[in-house]
Amino acid sequence: MTSIVAIVGRPNVGKSSIFNLLTGSKTALVADFSGLTRDRQYGKAKESSAILIDTGGISSDSSDLLASVLAQTDFAINQADLLLFVVDCKDGLLGLDNDISKKLRKTNKPIYLIINKVDGQQDESKTHEFSELGLKDIFIISVAHNKGMGDLSDLISEISPPEELNEISETRVKIALIGRPNVGKSTLVNQLSGGQRVLVSPKSGTTRDSIEVPITNEGKKVILVDTAGIRRKRSVSQQTEKFSVGQSIEAIRKSNVVIHLVDSEESLVDQDMHLLGLALSLGRPVILAPNKVDLLDEKQKEGLKNQIHRKLRFAKYIHTHLISAKTGLGIKSLLNLAQDAYFSSSKDLNTAFLNKVLISAIKQHPPPLKGRFRPKLRYAHQGGRNPPVVIIHGNNLKKLSNSYKKYIENYFREELNFKSTPLVVEFLEGKNPFKVKPNKLSVKQKKKRTRIVKQNKR
Repeated sequence: MTSIVAIVGRPNVGKSSIFNLLTGSKTALVADFSGLTRDRQYGKAKESSAILIDTGGISSDSSDLLASVLAQTDFAINQADLLLFVVDCKDGLLGLDNDISKKLRKTNKPIYLIINKVDGQQDESKTHEFSELGLKDIFIISVAHNKGMGDLSDLISEISPPEELNEISETRVKIALIGRPNVGKSTLVNQLSGGQRVLVSPKSGTTRDSIEVPITNEGKKVILVDTAGIRRKRSVSQQTEKFSVGQSIEAIRKSNVVIHLVDSEESLVDQDMHLLGLALSLGRPVILAPNKVDLLDEKQKEGLKNQIHRKLRFAKYIHTHLISAKTGLGIKSLLNLAQDAYFSSSKDLNTAFLNKVLISAIKQHPPPLKGRFRPKLRYAHQGGRNPPVVIIHGNNLKKLSNSYKKYIENYFREELNFKSTPLVVEFLEGKNPFKVKPNKLSVKQKKKRTRIVKQNKR
């Protein structure tokens, strides 16, 4: 079972930095959304099935904006299974920290005190004053120096161990339908299943539970998961709806592929972007399906496509497919696209071909010089599926710019023909682990190796 972990505390204590390190998401998916210190940000923890929530800082300010931030943070606290309470060692124990501690204790949920910015011995001597909070589980860390983060990461993995996704087999492919309330998810399920399988109402929020509906598409078994619509955070107030949001997140995590429905008359709003980011951060292939296009003329449809293209510049690989759940327009091909995306993300990648692609990418655009040395990308192999992972070994890879890493990712994506699925490219420093060790080389091979090394040094 997935655990949901909320990171809470005062403003500027390092919550977002902890979130980034635990999720490994110092990427566009986190940075692309504005107001991250105000809105809740979801992400999947590395080497764990846990979902982390980065929250806005809890402040004593009474402005309308801060009241909205507090409401969103309260929602995250209620939704979470456990809480990471972050404090700032350099500021010492403040009255607001005591107030937050009392607030968190009332939830009766496990609380872990994270004392951040402990950069030296002088800081360590100040950690004792936080014992006044009466919290037993304490982690002393410094995000800036990556101190203690390994222990914190181990805690998250222990609380919520990683789970393998279903392999490709005769079992059904599971497709989660996500979107805001009243975008037509239940209507789509009924259209695909050929009956009134789930309740449909013009009133938003009708679906509370995630409902699984088994169907067959061209002889292939499929399970559709109709999830509760996820509203804007400030609109989520009822306890039943908070439970529904948690179930929707769980449905995304357990799915093989996601169909994200949006209202074609509204295009992509901020909440759609947050939902999309969540699905991609969990590594799921996503098909974006603007619904209700039967209400648009051809000019409006073209404008809709252009608007989506502009907003999805950070993830151009996502396939957009216009549909009308009410009339059945585009429904059949939508399922085929979803199944193709899943099988694309699950395929085995030939190591020889991966290295051929790597050599071609470097030849077309070599990594730029960093100082006197040029980073060397030496070897590539597959590191996982669902989502596909390509691991590249080499030297001086830490000096690769983010733009060059993005270039390599896009090059692999194009050559491997991935369909609407995230691709993870990891860069590992060091020697090729699959290479024959020097002591196992022949005399002739050793001489050749020495000659190549000398040439490279020149």
